[in-house]
Amino acid sequence: MEENIEKSKLIKIIVERQVGIIGHLAIEQANRVGGVKVSDDLSSVSISGNLKDVLEKLVLQYERLFGQASVEACKDALREIKSDISQEELPSILR
Repeated sequence: MEENIEKSKLIKIIVERQVGIIGHLAIEQANRVGGVKVSDDLSSVSISGNLKDVLEKLVLQYERLFGQASVEACKDALREIKSDISQEELPSILR
């Protein structure tokens, strides 16, 4: 159970950072990514599937729309939290 909480925390911090930049559109875009479900108020975040794949799809979704600046914002968000996720578990786009 704690592993799912940790995975959800990673998704939530990325989406929160994007909301701070682009507003509610960030939540809409996250919900377009297979394996991610985010409530409108970010109180509920769920992930299904492989974390590495889902993270990569999420970051690529933001990058497609908003460019490299969105990728850098995602990287910054993950650096700010203390996470037990190893570098090997992160997609290369977030390293």
